Amino acid sequence: MTDAHSITLIGNTPSPYTRKMLAVLRYRRIPHQVIWGEPAEVLKQRGIKPPKVALLPTVLMPENGELTAQVDSTPIIRVLERRFEARSVLPPHPVIEFLDYLIEDFADEWCTKYMFHYRWALAQDADNAGTLLPYCIDPNMDEEKQRWAKSHFSQRQIERLYVVGSNETTTPIIEASYRR
Repeated sequence: MTDAHSITLIGNTPSPYTRKMLAVLRYRRIPHQVIWGEPAEVLKQRGIKPPKVALLPTVLMPENGELTAQVDSTPIIRVLERRFEARSVLPPHPVIEFLDYLIEDFADEWCTKYMFHYRWALAQDADNAGTLLPYCIDPNMDEEKQRWAKSHFSQRQIERLYVVGSNETTTPIIEASYRR
């Protein structure tokens, strides 16, 4: 893969997975381009079939002569490890590699609960996140568009709290785990 733009990352700055993938691409010096935006819109504009689940980031990689949209950072990193040799992010020792995978999985599956919970579960935090995060997509939006974006984005994220396991029953567990 010698094309300078063979890897395309579509994401947003508030997304921890977007930041994770961008860090891997930069550290490994893998040629890439970044599109800050909504993957569904970008894929539709480019005529690329969306992945089964819409997540951030979406990574476009060549597969059998065409670009495919892929999500889920850990498997994508493993694909990049096979395709690019320089500056691996995986430890060479199998025991350390297992521990690395365990820590990565903990961060991906548990630590993001903290972020999501503290952004959207409490009214004051949700108001703040809903106000600020739409500006990450369009820092120049006018007040009317921002109000619509805040309402739309906040509702969507708050309705997804159950997906990450943040609810009245789990709140004490998430918050105690974060403090610990």
